[in-house]
Amino acid sequence: MSERDLVVHQGALSTMETALADATTSITTQVTDLLEQVETLTPGWDETSDSHAAHLEHQQKLRDGVEKLAEALDQVRSRLATYREAARETEVENVAIVN
Repeated sequence: MSERDLVVHQGALSTMETALADATTSITTQVTDLLEQVETLTPGWDETSDSHAAHLEHQQKLRDGVEKLAEALDQVRSRLATYREAARETEVENVAIVN
């Protein structure tokens, strides 16, 4: 039977954590900015109209989706942090055994 190895680079995990955090911030900021732009482009929209109500409903669905995406990305980032820390502890233990 062949042995299987897994090589983990702490730096790569840290880079991935940072990228996920940055992506979360970027996505949230971009969607918020776009929604604000839409509001400035439609100042005279009758707030009692069906189309405005549908627009607000769509915006809320978009915000909810972005929030769920941000939560999912944060969960992945958190798991990566756990794996990075486990890799660090394993490395420390291995060095202690060799010494």
